[in-house]
Amino acid sequence: MQARRIRPDTRPTDLRRLAAAGLSAVLPGLGQLVNGRRQLAALFLIPSLIVLLLALMLITIQSPARLAALVVSPTVLGALMALNVAVLAWRLTAVGQAFLDTGRTGSAGRLGIVGVIAIAIVVAIPHLVIYRYGTVLGETFDRIFTSAVLGSVDDREGAKPLTPKAGERINVLLVGVDSRGKRQTDLTDTMMVASIDPVGHTVSLVSVPRDLIDTPLGDGNVYGPKLNGLLAYADNHATEFPKGGLRTLEDAIGALLQIPIHYYAQLDFRGFIKVIDAVGGVDIVAPRDFEDPKYDGYGTGGVKGFSITAGPHHLDGATALAYARSRKGLGESDFTRQARQQQILVALRSEVTRGGSLLFQLPDLLDAIGQTIRTDVPVERLPDLAAILDEVGKKDVTSVVIRAPLVKSKSTQYGDSQAPNLAKIRAMAAALFSDPGVAPVPWPTPKPKPPKAPKATATPAS
Repeated sequence: MQARRIRPDTRPTDLRRLAAAGLSAVLPGLGQLVNGRRQLAALFLIPSLIVLLLALMLITIQSPARLAALVVSPTVLGALMALNVAVLAWRLTAVGQAFLDTGRTGSAGRLGIVGVIAIAIVVAIPHLVIYRYGTVLGETFDRIFTSAVLGSVDDREGAKPLTPKAGERINVLLVGVDSRGKRQTDLTDTMMVASIDPVGHTVSLVSVPRDLIDTPLGDGNVYGPKLNGLLAYADNHATEFPKGGLRTLEDAIGALLQIPIHYYAQLDFRGFIKVIDAVGGVDIVAPRDFEDPKYDGYGTGGVKGFSITAGPHHLDGATALAYARSRKGLGESDFTRQARQQQILVALRSEVTRGGSLLFQLPDLLDAIGQTIRTDVPVERLPDLAAILDEVGKKDVTSVVIRAPLVKSKSTQYGDSQAPNLAKIRAMAAALFSDPGVAPVPWPTPKPKPPKAPKATATPAS
């Protein structure tokens, strides 16, 4: 009768192996230290601690917004992606060495093999997540800044972005484009200038009426039709406007306000909805009730009309677009609509700068941004801009809508139009876009309160 071979009990050894491997998974070198391999422990532990300390220092001394903006630089992002792979390899090597330490007798059992595979998977998951986010981030900013689909930074003569001087206000033209298929030309439905003061850490916003006529172009000429058609007209008449549509529009609004427009950021309706939805919606406080039965229902499944009640609301992308576009309600106009657009912009900024709460929404947000936004802001400027904006609170944003008496309603061959009062507009702009470090003055300028008369005091009779 043949004797049965009894397998040795590997469970105690497997558990010791897995304990050492698990410690090295947490911090390479700890498992080696437990195994009594001091030289190997130092070899794994010292580089790990250096990388960990450097990461903690960066997180501590840099704001989340600036750190995120720094990461998107192609050079930095590429280096971080390579470092991610190197750290993964380093951690897996430490786990494997701790598990297979030659001081252990006998081969690993089933428990040990299954366990070390599980540990390796747990180690790899965060690095795969980082790889996924890094890939999406790289693709997003490639599309925004260099993609042929959305248009590269214009290299035509005179069309390149202006470079602000050190300490100078940074002025960005924000353009919302209605590019739906039924239109023969793209119209700039929204035109807004955001001016960032790098010294005082404030932002000045001004909305320019889309129906503005007789706009100076900055070269001595005037564009007679409505301003919302200038971008498309200039793009379609290259001989007359060799700089192209966007630079021509920047120059025109810059001449109107008498400030240099350095950069632009362009977003269309579809992109607006995607970006708002990607951050989970925005919170606003509607100042009053209104109903617009003529709203076209874009993004709402063709449901016509829009209404909202006064008070706080949480808006998804389609509803936020309706809130920002409606202008036919009783008491509403293009001017009240522009104020609502500024309100949505500030609310969106609040959502994006909430910190870690956007972590799981980040891929969707990046994808939405990459598909729908294009800009000529240099990537290397992003960390500085992010640092400034991170220090801007709600009370540090001064918003102005160009309306009467800065403009006057006028019926022209182009329809209902707004004729500018250049002197008044430029006086408003000079106060709003104040010198760096000087608080911007809102419009209309608040009247100073008269000093209170001293209280009369009774004189006791002598």
